Amino acid sequence: MIKLFYTKFIYIILFFHLENLYASEILRICSGVSPPYIEGNMEIGVASGGIEVEIIEIIFKKLNIKYKIEIIPWAKCEFGLNAGTFDASLKVSKNSERENFILYPKFPIWESNFVFFTNVETKNLYKIESYDDVKKYKLKIGISRGNTYNKDFWESFPWIDKENKKYNSLIEVSHNHEENMRKLSENKISLYPQDKLIGIYSSKTSKYKNITYYNYTLFKKDYFQVFSKKSKFSTSQYKNIYDVLNNYNSELDKLKKSDNYNKIFKKYLK
Repeated sequence: MIKLFYTKFIYIILFFHLENLYASEILRICSGVSPPYIEGNMEIGVASGGIEVEIIEIIFKKLNIKYKIEIIPWAKCEFGLNAGTFDASLKVSKNSERENFILYPKFPIWESNFVFFTNVETKNLYKIESYDDVKKYKLKIGISRGNTYNKDFWESFPWIDKENKKYNSLIEVSHNHEENMRKLSENKISLYPQDKLIGIYSSKTSKYKNITYYNYTLFKKDYFQVFSKKSKFSTSQYKNIYDVLNNYNSELDKLKKSDNYNKIFKKYLK
């Protein structure tokens, strides 16, 4: 009986050891959905394509790294990066809080130009060229929960109580990009700050045909593929996540200087 118990115990330990070993050799990547950069299905958690997905496919093939992308809400992804249950993430902007648990590469994957998206009705009624114009007309702005935007945006529309998540009276919070686009189309919000390419692509590929935008840049922002400082990823070729980062920097730099990089963007801009 005792021998049987110890045999089972050894098998259990061996099983979990092999499971952890296997998991550590697969780079676990989490991401939300942001077409055309990351396309996928949140319900089943699978990525199906996109600009950044194609870029990392090229890089990790060069680096001989196996990986898996899981499509989940950003809040869950960020928590996983902080805990080390995910090794990397896509489409992440830089801020001081994230730098406590995230490793940023030397180079962003792309630079984002944010503009105000709106609906045809609002654009016909109001000329918007600054945040002051928004406040003058008291137009409702939709934002996505957890997105950082930039310093000027929050200074123009300051929190009422940040600790208790009470936003400025002109701010309406939604769960994600899709919800904001729907509200914009239904005129439940008047403005929505978003990456220009994401907004244009979404309006062309969705059922919301009354979406347009104000053609001036609110701010620019770099987006990175990032790595968790607490990652346990390790293979015979890469000792740890820092080895991966160093090699990733080199391959991304080469790719951005090649024709292939621009070809990927053009593919989604047709």
